[in-house]
Amino acid sequence: MKFDLVIHVNANDPNVFRLAFSQAANYKKEALLKRHKISPLDIAAKAGLVALEEPETFKLVMVVNGPAVQQLVKENSELLGKAQEAVANGLKIHVGQCAMNSYHVEKDMLWSFVEVVPSATLDLVQLQNSGFAYMKV
Repeated sequence: MKFDLVIHVNANDPNVFRLAFSQAANYKKEALLKRHKISPLDIAAKAGLVALEEPETFKLVMVVNGPAVQQLVKENSELLGKAQEAVANGLKIHVGQCAMNSYHVEKDMLWSFVEVVPSATLDLVQLQNSGFAYMKV
């Protein structure tokens, strides 16, 4: 089973971002627990009766567009700690250049770990087409 997840945020609200960061942390914890539960297949593999499968890895990406891009700026120290913690735990944050242009946000204004993509909408489509599940926060 593939556990990749894209979290979509487009609200200019710090509470929505707090919820999104919390959802990412909870998802990672639950996916890791699910992945490490011992099944009959695991027991058979450990007994040498079947081949042991490689543990699955998964990716977490937050795609930010619309007015929400205004929350990702260096001046927003209120959310920075939560974002840094989420990124340290594997979350990647993508922001759309189109939204940045619309809301007059320059690349040097963003947190250093935010990746700029040409279009957040196109990024969402590409991630979903490559197997990511979609969650809107």
